[in-house]
Amino acid sequence: MSQRDVNAIVSNTRAYYDGPADEIYRTIWGDNLHLGVPCGDECPHPEAMQHTNEIMAGAAPLGPDSRVLDLGCGYGSTARYLAANFGCQVTGTNISEKELDLARQRASGAGLSHLLTFEYEDFHRLACADGSYDVVWSQEAFLHAADKNAVLSECRRVLKPGATLIFTDVLVRRDTPAADRARIYDRVQSPDMWDLDDYRAALSRLDFSIAREEDWSRHVARSYRWVRDRLRENRAALLPRIGADTIDRTLEALSFWVDSANAGYIGWAMFVAGKPAHTA
Repeated sequence: MSQRDVNAIVSNTRAYYDGPADEIYRTIWGDNLHLGVPCGDECPHPEAMQHTNEIMAGAAPLGPDSRVLDLGCGYGSTARYLAANFGCQVTGTNISEKELDLARQRASGAGLSHLLTFEYEDFHRLACADGSYDVVWSQEAFLHAADKNAVLSECRRVLKPGATLIFTDVLVRRDTPAADRARIYDRVQSPDMWDLDDYRAALSRLDFSIAREEDWSRHVARSYRWVRDRLRENRAALLPRIGADTIDRTLEALSFWVDSANAGYIGWAMFVAGKPAHTA
């Protein structure tokens, strides 16, 4: 894929997150823009999202001396969680200026600005120096990558030898019909979405060792059903800001995602992978 194509996809993704999606996310999701692993049958989705952060943090080596790079940091909720609970320094990166602005405001309000930095970065070509971070972290962001191999290669480059890459991503299964795949991609303006084997193969090519892999696909429909239902409940409040057509299209797309998840076409997984301790 040419750099021009990558730039075009990055621009489309930025327009998506800085457009009506920003209004929907702030109103519906709040600051934590991720899927949730429920901590019980009656676990509310906001608590399930927090539980996801807790599971991932428990799988990463975090402490006051850790430098963490959060790729696709959203409004900075996870970065604040890591800084507040582990004392680590976190650099959150994003291509949405609206999300970055709010992330900085939230960090200041929480008294965590001394530990948190938020920067505009395209994860296809990071400005970070080689071997800068102890942990690279990402949640449901790689699905937007035009070239996922390039993104994973950048993750490896900026990690210290022996350091950890931990990420979750939304998957599209290999046997998904082409027409359904196109509709799934369309909702989030994604150019391509991978399955488990794609990530396994890419990590192997980069000499990452996969320390942990968890398939959380059974929670996808539950997460997006919650988002869809909250959007319906907040329709009147959102109408003056984004209009009926946008709301109706989003509701239809979310319902399709719920149905696709129930059909086994949309998945979700966590990977924890280590960069070799000794690299050439």
